[in-house]
Amino acid sequence: MSNRIFTSRIAIAVALIAPGTAWAQDAAPPAQTEAQSDGQSGIEDIIVTAQRREERLQDVPIAITAVSGDSLARSGVTDTRQLTQSMPSVVFSRVNSSFQPYIRGIGTRNANIGDESNVSLYIDGVYQPVMSSLGFDIVNVERIEVLRGPQGTLFGRNSTGGLINIITPDPTEELSGRIVGRLGSYGEKSLQGYISTGIAPGISVDLTGSIAADTGYIKDLVNGGYRGDRSSEVARAKILIEPTSNFRATLTGNYTRYADSSSVSEQPFRGNSTGVRAPTPTIATRPWETAIDVPTNSLSTTYSASLQMRLNLGAFDIETTSAYIDSKAVSVTDSDATSKPIGSVIAPQSSYYIENEIRALSTGEGAFSWILGAFQFSGKGAFDGLESYANGALTGRTFTRQEVVSYAGFGEGTLRFGPVSLIAGLRYTTEKRNYEAHTAAAITVPFRESSNDKLTYRLSTQYKFSDSANIYASYSRGFKSGVYNGFATSVAAAAPTRPETIDSFEIGFKTDPLRWLRINGALFHYDYTDIQQSARDPATTLVLLFNAASAKVDGAEIEATIRASRNFNIRAYGTYLRAKYDSFPTAQIFRPLGIGGNASIAPYDASGKDMIRAPRATVGVNFDWSHDTSFGTFGVAGNVFHSAKYYWDFENRLTQPAYTMINGDISFSPAGMDNLRLSVFVRNLANEVVYSQMTSTATADKAGFERPRTFGASASFQF
Repeated sequence: MSNRIFTSRIAIAVALIAPGTAWAQDAAPPAQTEAQSDGQSGIEDIIVTAQRREERLQDVPIAITAVSGDSLARSGVTDTRQLTQSMPSVVFSRVNSSFQPYIRGIGTRNANIGDESNVSLYIDGVYQPVMSSLGFDIVNVERIEVLRGPQGTLFGRNSTGGLINIITPDPTEELSGRIVGRLGSYGEKSLQGYISTGIAPGISVDLTGSIAADTGYIKDLVNGGYRGDRSSEVARAKILIEPTSNFRATLTGNYTRYADSSSVSEQPFRGNSTGVRAPTPTIATRPWETAIDVPTNSLSTTYSASLQMRLNLGAFDIETTSAYIDSKAVSVTDSDATSKPIGSVIAPQSSYYIENEIRALSTGEGAFSWILGAFQFSGKGAFDGLESYANGALTGRTFTRQEVVSYAGFGEGTLRFGPVSLIAGLRYTTEKRNYEAHTAAAITVPFRESSNDKLTYRLSTQYKFSDSANIYASYSRGFKSGVYNGFATSVAAAAPTRPETIDSFEIGFKTDPLRWLRINGALFHYDYTDIQQSARDPATTLVLLFNAASAKVDGAEIEATIRASRNFNIRAYGTYLRAKYDSFPTAQIFRPLGIGGNASIAPYDASGKDMIRAPRATVGVNFDWSHDTSFGTFGVAGNVFHSAKYYWDFENRLTQPAYTMINGDISFSPAGMDNLRLSVFVRNLANEVVYSQMTSTATADKAGFERPRTFGASASFQF
């Protein structure tokens, strides 16, 4: 290790543990205990499934944040993209209809059909492979777990950056439910409902539903009114069957529809577009404005069904997961972000995937525990007639298809002797992909096939000083398989990428030094090679896909939970990240011509530049306070999130400036009606300008916007 890297790590550690800084980790208000009668309070254990079994968060030697769904809602987090505001080291961005989470600077900016995110997202243990389906409303969620760092053994598939695990509640035998209504700025309105009950001995069912819409918040300078409208629908049903104490099966069906045109209702960033050349059209120049000629949109619809079973055989459990996912999406984008009909793209896509997993897990409290499993994944993604337009005329219509078949076997064992635990895990993956493309007239890319095989692993050791303090060190490898460019329309462009690999070195600690205080932290270093990146074809503005050499990432995180009193909780965190391309001599950039539009420069040596979407520092503080009176219970909740600047391009020219997001919620529950909650809320109180996406092509630099300051009110009733 170089002296420079070592010195930087020491500096990071000193900066983050300096006095006067308060951080936090998990979310749900802990239950009152007998020891709290003197006015003190304790922090409740949080149970997570980061190692495919239920364990105390503090016992797991992985950097994890677990937050309850209710806590997220009170903090202003109502859909997955807003996890940026509440989770350490997370940047949840998008390009058109593809949603792209980043963790610790690791993520994908690719938007190819058949490609997958390298930050995995799971819902109730089911892997979600379609990037257009990763953006959705968070409705009736028990908790969200974010695992940072590669999870290449137990979860494995394409989790080089980490994992987002969304857990929804299981049905209950007792009749229970909730209904929530909300009204807000820009015509925002939503209605959510949940009901659960038993229907026979050992059989329970529940149903969750949600509808939401608004009228848009981006002023249309050409047609009047507003663009950027959003609508969503969510329906989820579960059937839980537990005929005996040693067997359970859960059948789940999901439907999600998510339409959000805000990111594609764009404007030229800093006025740079070929459309600004004479004759000069109407140009949007202020935040939350657009002046485009194309009725842009981004829409995705997903259906899925899964069956999960668990059988207890005494010495070990057998668990299985089977799922089918069917998704359709379309994005309509304006290439120049002006009112001139210079160019646009309509990209309809469809995907379906099947996945099956079987696991055997040891039970009991012995010195050795283990897990063995196998995973199968297959499916197809296709562009169903990708249309490109120039000057209002159709210039091309292409059909592309990418299929994948993948198998993996994995195992992990934990050996405990005294206060020391040793963990070792392996995963072997073999995968085949094929690709083809054609127009209405001819085959442009004949059937092509490629394969990848990879062994990933995890080695970890943990030392427990006591039940309330431990340290751990780990080395792990993750990988993402090579893929084809789903936009490729020629044999040369359709060459598959090489697999990307990440080696992670991490040391961390987890402590509960006081009953009311929890402090966890980690230092980490990544060696990241063969990074899969995307660029833009200067002629068509469609995506090019290639491997981007290597990068190094150094960082630190510190978190804490403060249970100040029974009615006052604080959750906060701070992160430092130094993510730079170590060797990237073949980058492509676009540089302004000065007369509108860009010149393509390739190859460009981006070695030493900051990695995209990797802010150097982030800080977040969440709080939740309540007070009982004779009239009822008053509550105040909110969060403050600050991000340093970060970049959207390899040259570090397109910049998201530093910003601070402030959300708040004031609530009241009348006396004797604890099941009724009335609240008013504000989102983005400081009216900060935050870009939802930014892209650069030969035609233009384009930017879309997240929501400005909004206000609203909500009412919820539960039984």
